[in-house]
Amino acid sequence: MGIERLTVAVGYVRVATVDEGRGGSQVQRHKDTVINYCRHSVIKLSHMMIDIGGRQGRGRALDLLVMGRAAVLVVPSLSQLTRNTGELAQMLDHYFSRPSGIADLIAVAEGIDTRTQGGRIAIDLLRSVARLESEGFFHA
Repeated sequence: MGIERLTVAVGYVRVATVDEGRGGSQVQRHKDTVINYCRHSVIKLSHMMIDIGGRQGRGRALDLLVMGRAAVLVVPSLSQLTRNTGELAQMLDHYFSRPSGIADLIAVAEGIDTRTQGGRIAIDLLRSVARLESEGFFHA
């Protein structure tokens, strides 16, 4: 009987403006989403990065993945991770694609978990839509 290894994750939460971050209720709600998901999924949340208006915390979260300090990035929603689908496609290709990716991604609101086949299929579809959009496919 082998010992099951606990998955280690870094959480990332972002609100777009200082006004949204003021008072902390929106930040706390997003943090709770990540924390509760990890608790119920038996994932060890080693770090929580929070951005209010910027993206410096996202860079630190990705650095932790690159350094091997965590194996999964957990976000409340994909919309908190990137500004647009083109940026999402680049991030997916660099950090979360198999076999070259360095980590897995969980987007709680969308039900995406790249540790599963369904999650990888969803990411492939998102990447394809982002490429079509960047090529002007959806523009009249």
